[in-house]
Amino acid sequence: MQADSGEKKKEVHDELEEHHKRIESITKEANELLERYKTEPEKKLGVFQYESEEADHKIKRIKTGVKGLDELIEGGVPEKSLILLTGTTGTGKSIFAMEFLVEGAIHDEPGVYISLQESLEETMSQMRFFGWPVDKLVEEGKLLIVQPELYNFDALMTAIEDAIDKVKAKRLVIDSISIIGMYFEKKFKIRKSLLEIAQLLKKLNCTCIAISEIGEGVVELSPFGIEEYIADAVIILYYAKKGSAFIRAMTIRKMRTTKHSTKIHPIEIRRSEGIIIYPTEEVFSAVW
Repeated sequence: MQADSGEKKKEVHDELEEHHKRIESITKEANELLERYKTEPEKKLGVFQYESEEADHKIKRIKTGVKGLDELIEGGVPEKSLILLTGTTGTGKSIFAMEFLVEGAIHDEPGVYISLQESLEETMSQMRFFGWPVDKLVEEGKLLIVQPELYNFDALMTAIEDAIDKVKAKRLVIDSISIIGMYFEKKFKIRKSLLEIAQLLKKLNCTCIAISEIGEGVVELSPFGIEEYIADAVIILYYAKKGSAFIRAMTIRKMRTTKHSTKIHPIEIRRSEGIIIYPTEEVFSAVW
């Protein structure tokens, strides 16, 4: 028994000694690191520090083409991001998205418009209404408008990939992802399909606007309750009554890696200019 007790004490003693050695080693390393920190730049030590100017320099942003918006989002949306553009009917979602594509196409960033609601001619006609050179851009292969046959979800996914590959698109609009609900009866399958689309868009390296329809007076941001979580950014368009008239407005609910405005800004739709956002003005109770 005494021999066993002696062996046990020795084991404990050895463990404590090993423990002390580890503490001494860690303390020594910490002191060395502290001394280096005082004399060497943080980057050489692998210490990460968030600095907005440096971070902004690393994040490539692209201009939206929507007048007044880029001033609210540090010069543009982060490249290859997925933007959920949501709002009720008549808020200007399609015009907003078209303007985004036209801006890119004019500056040699080809774009694809996936129309799941309107016909090709209706979409083209709406773009011509604002004086945008859509026919020229289509002819030059810088803009492609596609209306896939809506017979199954897999066919839609293939149509998106083929269209992007055809013009080597850098920008994409899906109008609207709310239509995807018609493919499935169960809500969890709808949500699964939306996740699959988000994964596909990330793989294709496009900056994408996905339009979503919401009903009047609802507080939700999307029909299926998942779109706003899988998106990198959420922009909400409003059409609200103020006195005896209706006004349009916009807010940026979220935009990752971006310091953005959190205010509600009035917007206008003009025939010669498309959407105009007033970044220095605010809308208050009318929206709520």
